[in-house]
Amino acid sequence: MMNQTESESTRSRVNKEPWLAVNLSKLLPGMGQIYAGRPLKGYIIAFIYLSSLPLGILLAIHQHSFPFGIALLIVGILIVPIWNLFDAYHVAKQQNSLEFEAERRQSPDAWLAVFLSSFIPGAGHAYLQKWLLAIIFIALSIATFIGLFLPNPIIAIGSFLSGWVVGFLALYNAYTVAPVRRDRLRRTVLLFIAGLLLLPVALSTIFAISIRSFIVEARYIPSGAMLPTLQINDRLIIDKLVYRYSNPQRGDIVVFNPTDQLEREKFKDAFIKRVIGIPGDRVEVKNGRVYINSKVLLENYIEEPPAYNWSSKSLTPDGIIPPDRYLVLGDNRNNSYDSHYWGFVPREKIIGKATSRFYPFNRLGFLTEK
Repeated sequence: MMNQTESESTRSRVNKEPWLAVNLSKLLPGMGQIYAGRPLKGYIIAFIYLSSLPLGILLAIHQHSFPFGIALLIVGILIVPIWNLFDAYHVAKQQNSLEFEAERRQSPDAWLAVFLSSFIPGAGHAYLQKWLLAIIFIALSIATFIGLFLPNPIIAIGSFLSGWVVGFLALYNAYTVAPVRRDRLRRTVLLFIAGLLLLPVALSTIFAISIRSFIVEARYIPSGAMLPTLQINDRLIIDKLVYRYSNPQRGDIVVFNPTDQLEREKFKDAFIKRVIGIPGDRVEVKNGRVYINSKVLLENYIEEPPAYNWSSKSLTPDGIIPPDRYLVLGDNRNNSYDSHYWGFVPREKIIGKATSRFYPFNRLGFLTEK
């Protein structure tokens, strides 16, 4: 009676393709586990993967949380995806009957051929011992790769598109020439292979646009107005999230869109300056020093003492900076077109805070907070 029950259980078991699970998890971590019947585990893996990049970058751009951000990036976008491939295979294999596993090992696996070809077009054919096809696809992929680096942009674009076509054909052909294919739904295979090539590009594009729009972006320094702190052609990381939950502080180096006055002067590009006055402050520049509410502001970051006299009374009757307005000056005080020329920066114009420099490499590091 028990043997009959076990036999019925074996026949009713839904077998899964382990290497299809691996391919799905390469497409998006967690998908292989969902396919193999472990949806909760798959959703958790997918969440960790999709959230680790933005959160890791956000932590890594701040000096105090930098180690945690790097650790999260390593775990989320390197360790988890690699471990996820092994786990997807193991989870799918556990689902299978002994008979199915024995049958699966009797011939080369079509989905393993697809997996190998997703790294190097032609590698799957080599695994299947289709040597002529392997040589053709490897040669074509090398040719398209070389074309990407040619100076002619038309050839480079053509090589990129040709590389995608070669990759698609290599993946699909690797599946179709395999001696055993248990899943014969041609349309499903085509859609999956297209997704294997397109989804990573789509996710990368969405990540890049989202991160640049809401979290961080890169900026370069076009002028010497912030010398000696920032030099011409320095590349900076700008934290765009920090001011969603807090206000700019004195000493912050901020990037902001042109004010109304600057727009009237036909300025279109963003400015970068240091916050000197915050709402409620009175600011004076005299005798080569900056005074905040009649107290000297200690500044060890300026190029040279300011050679001009100025007061915030020139902008407001009582000299007090209004709410949601900021006074910004360049560190190169005598060669900076800043608030003492054109006025305060509205809070809504501020894009974000400059936190670190990533180029040139000999000056790579965080910008010291003052």
